Amino acid sequence: MEEEEDEEEGEKEEEEEEEEYDERRGGEGNDYDTRSEAGDSRSASSVSFSDDGESAHTGSASEASESEKKREKLSSSVRAVRKGMEKTSCAVADPTNKLRYILRDARFFLIKSNNHENVSLAKAKGVWSTLPVNEKKLNAAFRSARSVILVFSVRESGKFQGFARLASESHHGGSPIHWVLPAGMNAKMLGGVFKINWLCRRELPFIKTAHLSNPWNEFKPVKIGRDGQEIQPTVGAQLCALFPLDESVDVHQVVRRIRHKRRTPSEPRPRGRPPLREPGRILVLRQF
Repeated sequence: MEEEEDEEEGEKEEEEEEEEYDERRGGEGNDYDTRSEAGDSRSASSVSFSDDGESAHTGSASEASESEKKREKLSSSVRAVRKGMEKTSCAVADPTNKLRYILRDARFFLIKSNNHENVSLAKAKGVWSTLPVNEKKLNAAFRSARSVILVFSVRESGKFQGFARLASESHHGGSPIHWVLPAGMNAKMLGGVFKINWLCRRELPFIKTAHLSNPWNEFKPVKIGRDGQEIQPTVGAQLCALFPLDESVDVHQVVRRIRHKRRTPSEPRPRGRPPLREPGRILVLRQF
């Protein structure tokens, strides 16, 4: 129960950050300077109270007190706005927490590509195709896991080329993707097309991952594995954390997709009374 409460509280905080992020993006076009507005408002107040000349000095004490309260109220409002902007700026500027949220309870798979061209195509179009045996595995993982992360590596490159999150199950019959295939292989040998959301398009040299081994592949270095090799979750998360930050990626959109997936019921719950048990089974249970 405590873990569920912590997770709900964490998601509530994430949603508050998302709302602040949306408000910030909605107001980006206005280019307002809060400090300038505060200064203008204060000077406007002082002018309005000083233009009357003698009347400002002959005014009652209650009027002076009321004007002071207005200025204090304005100052507190400006401070609240500034505080909210600072909090939002920190949340947007540091996406580390967002990535940690995305990788939580995820499954990780090593994707081996024969060439850089296919990875570049995947980065440009946000899609990927693999052999049917891996297609089946990834579809099953997508249906059951909170997130499915694909870590890409071009054979004999000595590097990882980035990592992405599965955004859908594979689909067939759409526009063909012109993959660069090795000799003796044609497009019909591939499975369907997966949609993916890139979390990092930057490279990571193998030398920086030498301390990581995969328990689910006989504790071999994490860089070693066939196409579709699953990586133990803790090791997979550590691997993704080693990648340099990709500022071109909007992780907030990925977070929204995760929440949408969690809130969408996979199967409707049956209603009504549960089916009656078979009499024979009841008798057997009573005998014991």
